[in-house]
Amino acid sequence: MTVKTRLLRLALLVGCAAVVARAAVAQEITIWHDKGDDGIRMIQQMADKYKTDHPGVTVKSVSMPTDQWFSRSIAALNTGTSPDILFNDNARIVTIQQSTGKLTDLTQQFQQVAADDRRSINAGDIAASTYKERMLMIPFQRTMTALGVRKSWLEAAGETYPKTWDDAIRIGKKFQATPGRFGFAMQAGGASSMIDAGINLLVNGNGIAHSLVDEKGDIVVDSPNVARATIEYLKLFTEYKLVSPETVNQTFTDMYQLIEGGRVGMFRVGNWNVGKWDKTSPAGDYIVGPYPVIGGGSSSMVVGSVRGMAVPSNAPHKEAALEFVKFIVTKPAQQYSLDNMGGVIRPDVDTSGVTPSLKPFLAGDVKLQVDDFAASSFPWYLKLEDVYYRLLIAAVSSPPADWNAWIKETADKLRAEVATLKAKG
Repeated sequence: MTVKTRLLRLALLVGCAAVVARAAVAQEITIWHDKGDDGIRMIQQMADKYKTDHPGVTVKSVSMPTDQWFSRSIAALNTGTSPDILFNDNARIVTIQQSTGKLTDLTQQFQQVAADDRRSINAGDIAASTYKERMLMIPFQRTMTALGVRKSWLEAAGETYPKTWDDAIRIGKKFQATPGRFGFAMQAGGASSMIDAGINLLVNGNGIAHSLVDEKGDIVVDSPNVARATIEYLKLFTEYKLVSPETVNQTFTDMYQLIEGGRVGMFRVGNWNVGKWDKTSPAGDYIVGPYPVIGGGSSSMVVGSVRGMAVPSNAPHKEAALEFVKFIVTKPAQQYSLDNMGGVIRPDVDTSGVTPSLKPFLAGDVKLQVDDFAASSFPWYLKLEDVYYRLLIAAVSSPPADWNAWIKETADKLRAEVATLKAKG
């Protein structure tokens, strides 16, 4: 064998070894979420950027309806068939941990995030991401909620954006005078829908920090300002009748169908909605602002949840996943988050290209009230919510003659329930 032949063979062997080595480290991270096309597009852009410094890692995301995301995630974690990453809102991530106990504590990964990237993550973001002293997810989006009001409907009614709750009720009645229309869109098909996406919005939207329990876990539903907002919410279903009769069975998907179908005049707008809603129905025909004042409240927008990425303890490519979740708070990744889903942690991203209805969420003078993330503070909170939900639905089905007396009785029942839940541990 000639020297030239030996060198050629050696080169081929080295080349083959390199290919094998690259194949050995090549990994595909799978992310499960329920954020639809916007989430898929955002994650793909993140993945393309991430790959420039991690050429052996590809990222695939799978979106599915929320109920399916819950059932599939729980089943997968419990059977050792989990994806590499779960992406969702903090309350949903906590629910997964309560059901499985199989999410990795990401405290170490958070501490490894570069100081410049970690600086924008505040104490509220960390609290929302933590459950039983375990950091379940790296937070990278804050979801903000405001009230949207159909602009053309306001003009037709001779009204302007409601500043007070009395304004909102008056305007809602005018909207509903047109057959087939409803004054408000709500969702009440479950505890989270009715409380987190209903009562909490009116309570937090009036600058009140807690709607069910305070930071000590004590019941606050009968405190004057909380009671007033809660009763007004329930009257939308009963006395005012300004929501669809089907609302008690509806989730956010049903609510969105009413909004996008042009059948409601006032509705929840999230910073995650406007990218779509400024382009397709309602096609920008709405004004975004803080929630109207109820009594002596303080008109506010609401930071309703924090979204992040969690890593199952039995993730098939766990080490690669643990590295990727540190990337999502970098400036490039945060820019993709803003551009596609409207939510960010960092303030130093480019906002020049945001859609018109997203601008109010980014205004420097807007008053924000943060949800208290009670589910992350108290292991028993979600069970308490279930009890509260049943009491609320009963009140909607059979309205009490005296709402103030009902609030007091409800608070007493909830205090007894908290004592029972705490005793069980």
